[in-house]
Amino acid sequence: MKKLVAFIGSPRKDGNTAALVGEIVRGAQAAGAQTAVFDLYAMNIAPCQSCFTCRQEPACSQQDDMAAAYQSIKDADAVVIGSPVYMHQVTGQTKTFLDRLFPLMDAGFQPRFGTRKAIAVYSQGNPDPQAFAAAFADNAAILKIMGLDVAATLVAAGANDPRAAAGDKNLMAQAFAAGQSLVQ
Repeated sequence: MKKLVAFIGSPRKDGNTAALVGEIVRGAQAAGAQTAVFDLYAMNIAPCQSCFTCRQEPACSQQDDMAAAYQSIKDADAVVIGSPVYMHQVTGQTKTFLDRLFPLMDAGFQPRFGTRKAIAVYSQGNPDPQAFAAAFADNAAILKIMGLDVAATLVAAGANDPRAAAGDKNLMAQAFAAGQSLVQ
């Protein structure tokens, strides 16, 4: 059975990011996958201390909730990371999470645990879905080094209302289909 793990980096429990990630998870479950969802704002994740312990061994020296995240990623076939856009980039909590993915890469800048398919999810107030494409591409490049190959990027654009994504039937259908295809 395929496994999908999702990380939601939004302070809004029922906002646009959560709606899209939830629909991807629902699609994966419909395709028979086991799923787990992490709320980054509910987790205790300290910033990277640049101690480089993870360059010598495949673990982080910090003892916090990232240990469960690392294990879930190692066990997963697919990963979803979702965040609203704040100041042209992911939320601070999501950025801290991305920084702490450093142990997924070895000292030679190669994925330490193989490659997994991934989906990136963003919600933004800007109505132009391409407004932050450069930042999204940078995030995908960083994730690829860690072994997370972004197969799709979903953007809820013009999503100032926290219910906008859930009300966009086309976008929700894309999210459901993306979840299915990610684990097939």
